[in-house]
Formats: sequence, C-alpha cells, structure tokens
Amino acid sequence: MRRRDVLRGAAAGAVALPLSSRVAAATTTATHEPYAPLGNVELQGAKEAVVGDGGETAYVATTDGFAAVDVSDTTAPSVLAERSDLLADTETGPMGQIFDVKVDGDTLVAVGPANPTQTEVFEGVAVFDVSDPSDPQLEGSHETGHPIHNAYLDGDTLYLTATGVEHSPVVVVDLAGDEPTEIGRWSRVDYDEGWADVRNSNHDLYVHDDTLYIAHWDAGTWLLDVSDPANPEYVNHFGHYSLEELRELDDRSAGFELPGNAHYVAVNDDASLLACGAEAWDVTPDDDSRGGPGGVALWDVSDPKNAEKLTTIEAPATPNAGYDGTWTTSHNFDFRGDRLYTSWYQGGVKIHDVSDPQNPEEVAWWRHPESTMFWTAQSLGDGKAFVASSMQGGDEYGPGLFTFPDRHGEQVDAPAIVPDENETATTTATTATTTTTEATTAAPTTTDEPATTTEDGADTTAGDDDGDASGGSAPGFGVLAALSGASAAALAAWRRHGGGRD
Repeated sequence: MRRRDVLRGAAAGAVALPLSSRVAAATTTATHEPYAPLGNVELQGAKEAVVGDGGETAYVATTDGFAAVDVSDTTAPSVLAERSDLLADTETGPMGQIFDVKVDGDTLVAVGPANPTQTEVFEGVAVFDVSDPSDPQLEGSHETGHPIHNAYLDGDTLYLTATGVEHSPVVVVDLAGDEPTEIGRWSRVDYDEGWADVRNSNHDLYVHDDTLYIAHWDAGTWLLDVSDPANPEYVNHFGHYSLEELRELDDRSAGFELPGNAHYVAVNDDASLLACGAEAWDVTPDDDSRGGPGGVALWDVSDPKNAEKLTTIEAPATPNAGYDGTWTTSHNFDFRGDRLYTSWYQGGVKIHDVSDPQNPEEVAWWRHPESTMFWTAQSLGDGKAFVASSMQGGDEYGPGLFTFPDRHGEQVDAPAIVPDENETATTTATTATTTTTEATTAAPTTTDEPATTTEDGADTTAGDDDGDASGGSAPGFGVLAALSGASAAALAAWRRHGGGRD
C-alpha cells in the first residue's frame, strides 16, 4: 500500500454542485473563478508522474531519466533535480525509454526501456534514494534482460511487466537485500494453461494492501493475492472477452479497438471501487461495433471474487478517433476519497465525483489540445490540487508538469478538440505533437512493415508480447504491420507519442 497520506480531506471545501460534460450551471461561473492550471513547469520528454510522501514533491519520467519537482507551492512548481543517462557506466548503458517511475517512501525506481529495441541496451531497474528530493542518489540497479513497460513499487517489493517475454508474466523483485533480487513470476498460464494460446500483453500494475491488480489488455483485469509476493495466488479476473472468444479473435486490428483494451487499473481507498481505463482508437471506421476512443469503466469489487461492472465514463468526443486523429482516449488516473482524476491525452484532464459510482458526476474539465497531451493525473492528497504530466508542447505550453485546483469549475472559452473545422484531424495530431520528439524518423510509406525503430530507439517490428516473431503485433505495444486505415501520418503520430501505447 502506498505510504503517502490518503484522503487528507480530499473533499474539503468542495461545493456539491456537479457539472455536465459540456456546460456548467450558470451559477457555477458566478460562484467560482474560471478553471485553469495553477502553474506548470517545462520538462522535455515528460511521461508518467507520481507524487511522493507528503504531497510536496512529484517525480516525472523524462524518457532519458527523471525529474523531481517541488509542488509545495502549486502556483509555482519548480524542478529540484534532474537525472539523465542513468546507468551510463554499465556495459549496455545508459538506460533509455524511461516512460515510468514509481516512488514509495524514500525509494524511487526508474524502469526501461519501455519497448523492445534492435540494439543491445540496459534493460532493467535503477533504484534511487530520494530522502532528499533535491539530490537523488543511485543506490543500485537490477538487470532484467527484458524491457519493462510499467512497474509498481510497494514498500521493498517491486512488480514489473515483462515485455516480450513468453506469456507476459509479472516479475517480482525484492529491493530489501544488498542488491535487488528477483523472487517470483506469475502469468495467466499459471492459472490456466489454455491462456498460452492467447498473445496478450500484461500492460500495467497496481497494488493495494495484499492485492495486485493487472491491466491485461483484451484479457481484462486480473487480481492476485500477493500477501506472499514470491508466490502470487489467483483471485479473479474479469473483462469483455472470455478465453474462448480471444482464441477466435484473429482480427489484428481488434487489439487497437474497443471492446477490451484494459490499459490501466487502480482502486479507491478501501478497494471497493475499481477503475479500468481502455486505451483505444477507431482503426476500422466502417465497423460500428468497434472503435474508440476508450473510456474508464467503474467496477464494484467490494467482493473481489464477484466483481460487478457499474458504468463507464466516456472519453471526450473527437471528430477523428483514429491513430491519425486527435487523441482523446483514456490514459492514466488516480483515486482519492470520492474523486477520480483522469487524463485523456489531447482531451485534457478531468475530475469526477464517484461517491455514487453508478452515476459519476463531472466536476471539472480542462483541455488545450494544440499544446498538451496528458499522460496522467495524480492527486496531491490534500484536497486542494492535483498534478498532471503532458508529453506534448505547443505555442501555449511546453511539455512538462501541470498543477490544477481540486475543485468544481468551468474552463472559460474552452477550445474545441479540433479548433478549426477546416483543418484535418491528421494535421492536428501530427503537427501539434512535433515537439515531443528529440529526433525525426520518416514514417513508412506502406503498411506492409512498420519502420524498425522509433525516434527513441523502440523496435516496432511486428511481433507479439510472448516473444513470437510470427507477425502479430502485441496489443498495447508497437504498431500493427497491416493496420487497416493507418496512414503514414498515423504511424508518424504513433512515434511522436512515445513509440507505443503506454
């Protein structure tokens, strides 16, 4: 369980007046100041953000390392320290594609690379002491021999995704000894060998008390008892597809579209309510039964063995939900008390009141699609503010970390998702995101084979998450080799957004 304070008056001072998803009540504007960021600080390569104990420091993965940001004054966040070229003195260093960091107490871990690469690179974990956030100290490292898309740190126990490894297991590492040591692995095949027939990625992880929650893409959400972290035990799994249905799901575009696509998962403070975000695009627009963008489903898990789906918070509407459009699909999020803080890429950030989880109420929504592309939203735990990291920059804002008020409010003159109806969605996606890359790689001109590397070195050659180079692209990672409707501009946008779904 996270050590930083929970609740801490998460709803203190909130006015119980909900907003609709489009128009606030007239009295809201009169009562509250316009809703806008409190402050922001630029960080190139920004990806995941997490909040440290006490809610005064946020840590941001910056692709080539991480940054510690002082958010004690939410109107003026400032960089305390930056670390890059991690483990550069190792034989295969430095570590690259650092899309995820996690913190618990005085320990921070950075993991990478997020995706497979063609070149030999350091694959694993860097462990830092952040007792002094202004001077993070490298304490150790652990080489895994496989990429790590996401991780979760629970005390001295670190849970890792194993990208490209057969059966896509969870890898458990103990940080308590003289050096980090792997102590266990678990995959769906340990539950039922029939899952060996299905290539599906273990995409993200979350731990609360003694339960590990796994977002397993089209395989759904899985719950494990990790009271003994070295020996995880199956509790339950649920989602849209059964094993039998997944065995028959041979359409390669299905992993990019709804239904399915369990991308990120988290639970509320007492683990009675679970949110599962679906990251999805409409890559077969002629098929009305599938598509995107993906929203956030709310589940009653008060009885973990009998989960019940309650409702889905829909994604902001976009005129083009394809890869080459304006991205408004769900990404990472956070619970605090009765509030859910969500990020939607170019669709902005939102707060929902989930005190009645069957009828979540939108509290606030802020977006600036031409200059921001939000990766996550995380509460500071004080009921006053939350942070959100943006991987995109534009004329108005650079990439980096934003602070937002934790209150009801309405954005004044909120921009449309596509500001100019005469401008194509492709132009919006590909032009507005050019500042997220550090180098330029030409997009392929055909869809027979994707380019073999992204701007930051990610290998995008078709292959599945189980390490099978049979030509299937892993849902959740990489790009489909023969994606119906995916233009060169769409693949270029995919690279600009970090080389894969994250």
